[in-house]
Amino acid sequence: MTRQKSVSFLAAFFLATLLLPLSASALVHVARSGETLKQLADRYYGTRKFSMIIRAANGFLHPDNGRLLPGEMVEIPEVTYHRVSVEDTWNDLAARLLGTPRRASFLAEINNMKPDDDALIEGKIIVIPYQLLYVLAPDETLKDIAKFYLGKKFTSKWLRDYNLKKKKNYNRGDALIIPLICVELTPKERAKKKNRSATIYSKEDKSMQITATKQLSELRDDFDNGLYMNVVATAQRLIGTGRLTKPQQIGVYKFLAFAYVAFNERILARVAFKKALELQPDMDLSPITTSPKILNVFKEACELPASTDEQH
Repeated sequence: MTRQKSVSFLAAFFLATLLLPLSASALVHVARSGETLKQLADRYYGTRKFSMIIRAANGFLHPDNGRLLPGEMVEIPEVTYHRVSVEDTWNDLAARLLGTPRRASFLAEINNMKPDDDALIEGKIIVIPYQLLYVLAPDETLKDIAKFYLGKKFTSKWLRDYNLKKKKNYNRGDALIIPLICVELTPKERAKKKNRSATIYSKEDKSMQITATKQLSELRDDFDNGLYMNVVATAQRLIGTGRLTKPQQIGVYKFLAFAYVAFNERILARVAFKKALELQPDMDLSPITTSPKILNVFKEACELPASTDEQH
């Protein structure tokens, strides 16, 4: 699919002036002599075919070779990741990050979730698409655009619904918003960006949370099988990532405390239980499935003042 040179200057101006309010996040690259859009796409995305995305995001009317002018400011679209806080709802997130609460169900679907606030677990990392404002060229259809920019996951009907319009047909010069989820930076560029800010989350952080779910199950199995050293090592590694959801943190601290009790490290066990209780003050342990020794240490942790910081 190619963009024709006949795209009007007015359309390009329309794109450039309206893009900033739509974009959740984007890098800004200062072009050097001889650089092209394809080179930037290869550097930032690892594929030259995404040069069209950079072109569309900036409303460029460059020659087909995409050669840039030295010093030219180029916006590099990218998806972002949001860590869910306790007060977040799908409606609030959509209103704040996608421009309207009416896109709440779409944001949930993009994250393979249902638009139910109960699914928004505190600490969970979700994907926020880059919203590309796009003007159709003479030879383009909504089906073409959906296939190229959204892949197989979402259809042209889904894209039409995302734009919240009753309009059935899109023609030359019509503008629409495309929620891009394909514009992941390369690992090298993600690392550069993350080094500049500790609060930036990434695809790896989201994947780590999925992996942590499996490892929590393994923690339980290791404890049941008496592999307490494995429990301590895995729990400490998971806590060290700093990317667990709130329920995951509670589970990790709980099994860490269990393992410390098994090693007769009561002080360390109380500290781990206290960390879990700070996250879930009403946490309780079943007297049926929990040993009396663990229950006694847990009771001691519950009775500790909030400001207590035990040292071993």
